Amino acid sequence: MTQLEKLYQSIQNLKELGVQLPDKLIEETNRVEEEIIKNDIIPALADTISPIINQIQREIILVVEYVPDEPLSVKLTRKRSLTIPAELDTPTDKKHKTFAERETFTISSHTKSSKTTLRVKFSDGKTISHRFAYDTLVDTIKNIGYDKVKGLNIVCCGVPLVSNTKDDYYAQHELTKGVFVMTHSSTRSKKDQLDEISKRLGLGLKVEIV
Repeated sequence: MTQLEKLYQSIQNLKELGVQLPDKLIEETNRVEEEIIKNDIIPALADTISPIINQIQREIILVVEYVPDEPLSVKLTRKRSLTIPAELDTPTDKKHKTFAERETFTISSHTKSSKTTLRVKFSDGKTISHRFAYDTLVDTIKNIGYDKVKGLNIVCCGVPLVSNTKDDYYAQHELTKGVFVMTHSSTRSKKDQLDEISKRLGLGLKVEIV
């Protein structure tokens, strides 16, 4: 288990025990997470892409945008000055441009795996399938009725799948004002959640990873 996995597992264990994370602990957790990413993940990423990137014979800047459970976005910008975020800052030139001022080109977009999308078919033939699995989960719960799903008391990572409380750490989607759906889970977990909802409510849903 990597250091990052240990950190996430520790947070999940606390959540499952019903521990409310205080602001100071969340702040410290975020700091440790950033340190692990800077010291472990980024160097490993650099080692992995070096054999590929070394084929290019001019200077470039690649901007990688990563959002869990969404396609990885890699953008190319012409070699210009790069503004470094304050927390990573070193003595900078005032002539540096911001990301908004630089010209960028999206050169690739890759999903983490070949199966990241859900398709849900209701017994009346209605089908819900969005580009991202979390959108399909949220829309399906909306169509079923969030109050019905909330009554099942399904929990993910120690957080209710449907809740009236915004969690202090995990990603949630606000389905409607004051109603949040827990989306911090894998596509497989989302499928399992929908299968459980279908079984317990007798909906006869057909849920597929496509």
